[in-house]
Amino acid sequence: MIQAAVLGHPIGHSLSPTLHNCAYEVLGWDWTYTAIEVKSGELSKFIEDNRKVFRGLSLTMPLKEEALMIADSLDPLVKRINAANTLIFEENEISAYSTDVSGFVHALAKAEVVIPDEITVLGGGATARSAIAALDSRGRTITVYSRSASRAAQLINSAISATVVVKDWNEAQSGLSAKLIVATTPSGATDHLIPTQTNGTLFESLYSPWPTKLLGHWQNSGGKFIDGLDLLVEQGIGQIELMAHEPLNIDLRSLAVTMRAAGLQKLGH
Repeated sequence: MIQAAVLGHPIGHSLSPTLHNCAYEVLGWDWTYTAIEVKSGELSKFIEDNRKVFRGLSLTMPLKEEALMIADSLDPLVKRINAANTLIFEENEISAYSTDVSGFVHALAKAEVVIPDEITVLGGGATARSAIAALDSRGRTITVYSRSASRAAQLINSAISATVVVKDWNEAQSGLSAKLIVATTPSGATDHLIPTQTNGTLFESLYSPWPTKLLGHWQNSGGKFIDGLDLLVEQGIGQIELMAHEPLNIDLRSLAVTMRAAGLQKLGH
C-alpha cells in the first residue's frame, strides 16, 4: 500500500486526510493518507526516519519554509514564494513543490471570478505569498496588509509583473473596499474587520473555524465568496497528481465536487 501524509502543528483539525482518502477511493487506488504532528524544527529528523515510508508529504504551518532546507531540489515557484507545501520522494532525492498557487488559480477560475486590477491580500505569510504569485499579472496592484514589516521584501518578490504594495496591518479595514480580497491570516486575526460593502469577492483561505467572523459577515451581506475548503480541495488535487507522477485520468471538476462534499460532511455541514 502506498502511503502519504500531511505534517504540521497543530494538525488535528486538518481535513486533508478526509479529502485525499476520498480521492483515492474515487480513483480506485490502494493508497492511504494520514495526519502526523510534526513541530517546527522536527521535519529533518522525521524525513530521516521515514524517507522510505512515504510516496509524498503535504506540509502545513509551520513547515512550509523549513522544507526548503531539506529538499534536494526546489521547483522554481517554490524559490519564488519561499515556501513549499509538498515533498515528493524519488529514488535518490526529495523534490519540493507548491500547489497552493495553482489551488488559488483553479478555485478562482471555478468560481468564475473576474480578477480586477486592484486586489487586497490580508496577511503576510506563506499563503499570502502564494496568493500574490497566483494573482500576478502586468498592470495589477496587489496591496498587502501585513502584521510584520520584516516580510515586505518576500511579499514583493513573490510577484514578477504586478506591483505589490505592503501596508501596516492597522490599515487593513480600508482594504475591504477592493473588488477582490484574499484573506490568508491565522484564525481570529480578521475578526475585528467589518465589511461596509460587499460588491466584490472575498476569498477566505481558512476552513477552521467555519466560517470565520469576516466570512460570516460577508455571507450575511450577500457578498460573493470563496472559502478555504475550495482552496484545500484544489491544492490537494495538485498534490495527488504530483504524487502519482502524472495527470489524473478523470474529470477533475467532478472529483473536486466529491472531495468538497466529503469535507463538508466532516465539518458537519
